[in-house]
Amino acid sequence: MGKSYSYDDLITLFENCINQIKKLKETSPEKLSFKPSEKAWCAGEVVQHLVRFNELYLRFIGKALSKSDKPTAGQHSFSPRFLMNPFIRFLDPPYKLKIKTITQMKPLQTEVKDFSADFDELISQNRELIQIIRNAKEARLNLNRIKGKNSVFKFRMTLTEFILLWDAHQRRHFWQAEQVLAMSY
Repeated sequence: MGKSYSYDDLITLFENCINQIKKLKETSPEKLSFKPSEKAWCAGEVVQHLVRFNELYLRFIGKALSKSDKPTAGQHSFSPRFLMNPFIRFLDPPYKLKIKTITQMKPLQTEVKDFSADFDELISQNRELIQIIRNAKEARLNLNRIKGKNSVFKFRMTLTEFILLWDAHQRRHFWQAEQVLAMSY
């Protein structure tokens, strides 16, 4: 078993993400558009990628929650399953191994100079997830027993795992964006 998270711990993860997004959003459009190489993404494109992936996460989570049976929790903390824990940790920054993204998740508009709408959408998605977690807390849902299919990775995941994967994926790319921004100075 991995680390245990309470509902409030999970909410805090995404409140921290929102703070990171807001900090990145304060960066000038020129720096957000800087690409360290032809094939590399600029920080703004990283944000676009996250928005596209988060749309999927929200859909997966929504489908898992739409099931009629919603088991309640006797406990108030949740952990990823044994085999998922290393996968989630693998995404943690700083990372040494780059992973090629699937074509559908690549940034759409690579010449955009104003990424503010993308930042706003990313904040909105994180707030939506926070509200989902708050609703789960209020209903005392067992995040370890509600499962859904991840059509990208082709296996079933618990809500806990979806949430932690979302967090790790975002933190990985926030780190990536910060590395790119550091090169732009």
